[in-house]
This record gives sequence, C-alpha cells and structure tokens, in this order.
Amino acid sequence: MSHLTTKKNFQIFSLIIVFIFSLKYFQSTPFETLFFQAQAFFLGIVLVFLMLFVFTKLIKRRKFDKMIFYYLLLIVTIPFYSAYRASTEFGQPFIYGVLAERTWLLLGTSIWLYYVLITKKISFSTMESAFVFMAWVSLFIFTIFVLTFDPNQLQSSEEIANFVHLTEDRGLRFKFQKYFITFGSIYYFVKYMIDKNAKDLIYMSFFLGFVFFVIQGRFYILAILLTYTFYLIMNYSMSRLFVIVIKTGFVLFVGLLILQIIMPDYLDRMSYLFSQMFTVLAGQESMDSSANARIFASLIVFEYFEMHPMSVFWGTGRVSHQWDGGYDSIFGYFYPSDIGVLGGIFMYGAIGFIVLYLIPFIFSINVLRKLPSSEDVFIVTFKYLLVYALIASVQASFYFTPIRYLIPLLILYAFLKMQWQDKIGKKSIN
Repeated sequence: MSHLTTKKNFQIFSLIIVFIFSLKYFQSTPFETLFFQAQAFFLGIVLVFLMLFVFTKLIKRRKFDKMIFYYLLLIVTIPFYSAYRASTEFGQPFIYGVLAERTWLLLGTSIWLYYVLITKKISFSTMESAFVFMAWVSLFIFTIFVLTFDPNQLQSSEEIANFVHLTEDRGLRFKFQKYFITFGSIYYFVKYMIDKNAKDLIYMSFFLGFVFFVIQGRFYILAILLTYTFYLIMNYSMSRLFVIVIKTGFVLFVGLLILQIIMPDYLDRMSYLFSQMFTVLAGQESMDSSANARIFASLIVFEYFEMHPMSVFWGTGRVSHQWDGGYDSIFGYFYPSDIGVLGGIFMYGAIGFIVLYLIPFIFSINVLRKLPSSEDVFIVTFKYLLVYALIASVQASFYFTPIRYLIPLLILYAFLKMQWQDKIGKKSIN
C-alpha cells in the first residue's frame, strides 16, 4: 500500500469519526450511553481546536473571515444566553442551561471541515469518499436492523427502548440517523443526471426505497422530492423539463399500479398520512394524534406568550430534561422541536429568529447564488443538500440541529474561497 493511499485512508477514517460525533450518529440507539460518554471527550477536542484556531489568528494578526467569525460568536454566546433566559423564566440553574446547549459546540466541527479544505490538508475527493462510505454503511446497517430485529421485542428492553418509537398509523419504527441516507439519495440522483449512467439510477433507487418504505416520514419524503424538483428546474429548459415530467409521470404511474397490486395497504396508509398532514397545515384538527400534538404544543406557546409578552422577543431558553423533569414538570408533554420555527422562537425569541434563522438563511442563499456552474458531482450534491436543508428549515432545523445545514454551507463556502484564491493567483501570475 502506497504512502498516499495510507494517508487518504487515515483522512477518511478521521472524517468518519468527526461525522459520527458531530451528527450524533448513535443517538437513540443501543450504544447511546457509551456514545455520549465518548462524545464528552470529543467535545473537549473540538474546544481545543477552536481555541487554537482563534489564538493562531490573533497571534499572526490575520483577519477572521466574516462568516466563520459569526459562527464562532454563536458557539460562544448561544449556550450562555439560553442558560440565562431559562434561569430567568423558569428558575433553572445556570449550569443546566449551558450543558443543555452543548450541541452548539459541535458547530466547531464544521469550522474544522472548512479549515482542512481551505488549507488543503484534506481534498474534496477524500471528503467525497468519506461521505459516500458513510451513506452505504448507513444503508447497509439500517437495512440489516430492519430485516433482522423486531422493534416490538426491542421496546421490551429498557436499555434499548429509545431505539424505537411508536407511531399511530405505522406502528413501532426504528430511529435512524437519516443524514447520510439523505446524502445518498441526492448524491446518486445528481450523479445520474450528470453522468447518465444507469448504475447510478439503481443506486439511487436503493436509497429512495429506504426513504419510502422504511423511514416513511411525510415531510422528509416531500423535502427530498422538492429538492429533486429544484434541481430539474434550475438545470433544464422548459421543453426538456416537460419531457422529463412525462417520463417520470409514466414511471410513477406504473410503480403505483404495481404497489397497488402487491402492497395496497402501504398506499392507503401513506395517502392517509399525507392527507392528515395537509389537514393540520390548514389549521384544522386531524385524526393523527402526532399531528394534533403539534397543535396543542402551539397552543401552549401562544398561551405562554400571552402571559409573558416579553418572552416573544427574548425567548425562554432551553430547559434541560436533567433538571426537575424538564418541560414535563412545567407544561406536561411538550417539545419545542415538535412545532418547528414557532418552537425556535419560543426558545430564542424574535432576536433568535434573526440571529439563528434569518441571517444563516441569507448566508446560505448568498453561497448558493455565487456558486459557479459545475459538473463536479460532489459539489453539486452539496449544493442541493443545502437546498434540502433550507426546505427542512421550516421544521426549525436551524435552531435544533444547525450542524446539518452548516456542514454543506461551509464545505461549499470553502470551495468558493478556493476558487477565489485560484483566480487571484492566476491574475498575479499574468
């Protein structure tokens, strides 16, 4: 094995470790306890990297990139601000609030990804290999779980009960980390559209099959399909798009006929779930208890805002489930993440909406707008992975899982910065 191959394999392994911890890959799995113990050590490493990154900039008197500096400020300030607000509103001890927001420290891994790319310590091709590897490993392992284990049996064990969750219409489901499944679904779609290789279409069908038949998330499916639609609209003329729509419509029609014959219950169930979702979006009570729970959670927020008007602006902070039973002891069953952007405003207020949602949204749009036309499958994939993140942001991912949009954002930003540097270099040579 050559030195270069060994170096690349080590880099891929390092990236995989970073992905596992930054995206909480083993959260809600049988390995959750061990994972969080190891993650505490990982967070310490991230903190050391960020300190060295900042000190190096200061010592060498180099300017901070504005976007990177912005996210450094968020990493430092959000945990303390949230802890202060939760202490003020609910009397939660300050330390619980800071620890509850330790997820923001994980954003440092996105800055590390940006750093290793911009300094050419790791190449984009190596980064691509790591993502593709994680996509296939995730698909393989998750499929083995679905085919091998019965979620009803797992629920009976207290140690691994968190790995499954009960849904009213789909029964017990496994909780899987979907990030790399999403990447695989978009990556092989883009690869097929660029290379026109039937093999990539087959690979894409594997990932989409998992999305439609295993995960079955209503909004998740809708977000991926909308991402595909954006790709087609942005890359094809109306005449060509019309042909694609006709072909796709025919394939979908045949597929639905086959499903109706072999899996009629699946179509009936998915049709019902989507109809209930749109009923709730229309502001009406549905027959879906999970959807109705979001309506009731929204009512809790509105009632709280009515009683504490200033919390609309300042927010209430994050309450840790480790302190006095968490939100259950205050409101009963209540999770701010269930109600999307409204839940984010409840926690961080209008000021948080601007700082954590609006400004990052503008950052993302600007990066997407400045990206040059490219046939690089990895870069185009991340372009539309960021588009997917913007679509999914209505579920408040910018508040509750910001790492999921920041990874593609800063990888694309590193790509842009390197292109700018290359242009400057060429001009200086000329």
